Amino acid sequence: MERTSLTIAEGFAPILNSAGLDSFDRVMDVSAPSGAVTRAVPGRFTTRIELAGAAMYLKRYRGLFRAESAGREWRMLHDVAAAGIPCPVPAAWGERRGLLGPKESFLITAEIPRAEQADWWVRGRPARRPALIRAVAELARKFHGAGFHHRDLYLCHFFVREGAEGLDLFLIDLQRARRFGWRRRRWLVKDLAQLHFSIGQAGFAAADWEEFLRCYGPADAAIAGAVRAKSARIGRHAPRYG
Repeated sequence: MERTSLTIAEGFAPILNSAGLDSFDRVMDVSAPSGAVTRAVPGRFTTRIELAGAAMYLKRYRGLFRAESAGREWRMLHDVAAAGIPCPVPAAWGERRGLLGPKESFLITAEIPRAEQADWWVRGRPARRPALIRAVAELARKFHGAGFHHRDLYLCHFFVREGAEGLDLFLIDLQRARRFGWRRRRWLVKDLAQLHFSIGQAGFAAADWEEFLRCYGPADAAIAGAVRAKSARIGRHAPRYG
């Protein structure tokens, strides 16, 4: 037997209701506007939508294992925000459950105004690289210090905008994030290696990584070496999806 659920965050019900998105099935049936698909891989489909003038991102998942992601990210967004980590504001989530668990699910988050992917943002602003690398290091340190690891901590998952007192950064795509357990070192190395690799791909130099480490905080030689080795292995892997 199947059942569906829909949870809407405070303040977002009028926006969703005005668009007729008052049930799980209606959200899952939303048509993607032309050019609005931002990510499409097996089991996951992400679309930018506008509801009553408010820009949102809709992630839809299908499949027994994929469909757990929406609920996990919904909970993680609340936990991370409670720890003082800037991240997208969750608007709604829902799922269809069968006997074996979630079969389909969705998550809607509010778009971060005026922000864009850090790796794209910095391409046109090479003079801002030092400021960006420091801001990324500070947010990564705060995130890890609060007891979380991301598992996909690439530069593209930091969103950036100019703020009143410098750069404002936000951490996105938290569906695979977890709290550190007994294998803390392993997950810390993985997160930092993903950052090391993606920072290099974005055109940053070795000196920029040294500045990252200085701002992030002390790391012993063993961890620093493990991060570089893991980063090299990431570079040898073929992308999972094109």
